[in-house]
Amino acid sequence: MKTVKVLFVLAAVIAIAAIGIWQFHLKGQVAYARLATAYGAKQVCSCRYIGERPMKSCLGDFTSDVSALRFSEGTNEIIVKAPFGMARAHARYDPKLGCAIIP
Repeated sequence: MKTVKVLFVLAAVIAIAAIGIWQFHLKGQVAYARLATAYGAKQVCSCRYIGERPMKSCLGDFTSDVSALRFSEGTNEIIVKAPFGMARAHARYDPKLGCAIIP
């Protein structure tokens, strides 16, 4: 019975620590990843399809380090993924409207 109580207390402490880590560190990182992927998708889409530049040239336009993000190209769209599946964004090119983020 004592072992069960110790395991229960240990599980509670681990849960509280996990909630604290989420609230004070990871929550901000996930929000930043969502913003970075959406911004990156829109910028690279505009560069590729409106500016008609190569992907490597478009990635050089960022002033921040985007090496953690993975950019890929589909049919008239750019897909950006953040590490560990934190965020993903799509931007699609329309000849009449330009590039837009796909929800």
